[in-house]
Amino acid sequence: MISQENTINCSTEKEPELIKLLHWLKQGNEKAFEILYYKYQAKVSNFIKRSISCKYDVEGLVDEVFMRIWQNKSKIEEDKFEPYLFKIAKNIIIDTLRKKIDRLIFLSEGFNEFESGYNDVENKIETKEIDEWYSRVLSELPESRRKIFYLNRVENLSYKEIADKLNISENTVDTQIRRSLKYIRDEVKKISLLLMIL
Repeated sequence: MISQENTINCSTEKEPELIKLLHWLKQGNEKAFEILYYKYQAKVSNFIKRSISCKYDVEGLVDEVFMRIWQNKSKIEEDKFEPYLFKIAKNIIIDTLRKKIDRLIFLSEGFNEFESGYNDVENKIETKEIDEWYSRVLSELPESRRKIFYLNRVENLSYKEIADKLNISENTVDTQIRRSLKYIRDEVKKISLLLMIL
């Protein structure tokens, strides 16, 4: 009689039917889980890539999908595995985008409004990813507007200090900063639309 372990070893045997794999998965069989992972990882990866246009750790998201599959293996209905798999993937995409939006909204409000809680906030965001996004958005602003925004939001100069430094009116400073913030918020909205699509 062929043992379960030998049957699952697909290197020499024909791959088991999905129902059998899921049955073994629900019993905690790691080899069955591994086969399912390699069977579906490309499909899940392509689904994620089609769903989000920004740069994300797609491989990490795929791993998270299958980690949830493993954690919830006892709840899997063997005849509804694929819908369940992609429902998990969709939920992870939505969660990821919501976190991204929260971070971008935080940035759009500027860095000088949270000094007292800086360490707490910093621990909740992926600094490198945010810095890259922020730098890209700032680089797309007109040079003079970018300079004014940088002096205020990064160097923490007041409107008057910026006006004196650049020999312009405080009203001009205010207008340029408002336009910068509007542009950043518009960039945030572009990502927010992805949630509506999903």
